[in-house]
Formats: sequence, structure tokens, C-alpha cells
Amino acid sequence: MQQCLMYQAVAARPPQLDDGASASPHRAVLLLGIRGGGRRRSPLLARRVLDRMLVPAAQVEGVDFHLGDPALRAAAASACGYALVLPPLGNLTNRFYAVHPRRNDRFIAARAPLRALFPEVDFTHFAFTGHVLGTLAATCPERFIEVRRALATAWLHRMEALLQILPERGALIELPAPGWLPRPVLPGAPVRRIAVDPDDRGPGAGAFDEALARM
Repeated sequence: MQQCLMYQAVAARPPQLDDGASASPHRAVLLLGIRGGGRRRSPLLARRVLDRMLVPAAQVEGVDFHLGDPALRAAAASACGYALVLPPLGNLTNRFYAVHPRRNDRFIAARAPLRALFPEVDFTHFAFTGHVLGTLAATCPERFIEVRRALATAWLHRMEALLQILPERGALIELPAPGWLPRPVLPGAPVRRIAVDPDDRGPGAGAFDEALARM
């Protein structure tokens, strides 16, 4: 088995953390690099890494943010494995609305098709994608299905592009999602998908440690 040292994908000259990992603008992405010097994996280290990947900012990072950073592509090219917190389905720009290019949970503007689909909704006061999507789902679940389908199509297409950038071996960390906005299954993804409850991380941390051991 190839041995690896955990480090996070970063831009130039990142600050160093106590355990040798690097602070990263991509909190939801962990890259594994070739290890040297006899450093060993441990369940405690895996739990620390998982805790770092599940800070609130990481839980809202969208696929657009990862795809839009050339530094991530460069770092992934020299990695031997990865872990990724699966991005929320609604935190991406799509044909119905636009999000902030870096803070993908920020709702920027509704586009004409969304305003036509929900003419009774005033979009000027929304700041976050979760708020607007929850409002639309509650306003008319039937019409919201069309929005959800568009989000799923865009998310799958961009996730496939992101996985092509990342190493072949990896683990996908799946956090709970609203029942009205589930993440679709990635067809043919050859990596392990680990369900983690941020409020009860013990079981997920064990599965995460096992996944790291296989990389």
C-alpha cells in the first residue's frame, strides 16, 4: 500500500499547522501526498483532520469554488489521494440563479427563468442559497421540482469535472441534506462515499480513517 502524508491543497506559501498540514482556502478538500520519514497514520489524526474539514465554512463550499481555482488543479496533479466534503447541491451558479464565485452559499441574483417560474416571490431580499431554495420548495413543491432537476444536472456535470482533476483514489464525505434537496448519486464514481453526521462524528471518523488507510 502506498503510504501518504495528509496535506491540504493551497496557493503559494500557505501557513503551516501544528501537525504538518497546510492551511487551505479549500477547507472541504484534503489532498494526500507522498510520505517520507516514517510518519504514521492514526485514528486520532484522522479525527482531527475530519474536524478541520467540517468547519462551517467547509460545509458550504460549492463545486464552482473548487473548479475555479487553478492552484487546486496544480496541487492535485502531484497528490496520491484525496478526501472531499461533497458540495451542497444548491451552492452553484445555474440557469435559474447566480452565486458568488468564491462564497458559493451567497445568492447573487435570480435569472429570468426563475422569476418566470415563481412570479410571486420577491428575490431582492435573499442573501443565501439555502434561504431562497427553502422558500421556493415551500411556496410550490411541484414547480420546485424543475429547479431541483436543473441543480442536479449542473451539479453532476461539474462534479464529474472536479473528480477528473482529483487523484484516482479518494473518499467522498457526505453530510446530511434536506429531504427536498438531496444530492444525486455520482454514476461510476470509483471512490468510497462516507456518511458523516457533523453532530455525531464518531462513526464517520472511523470510516474516514479506514478510507485513508486504503490510499
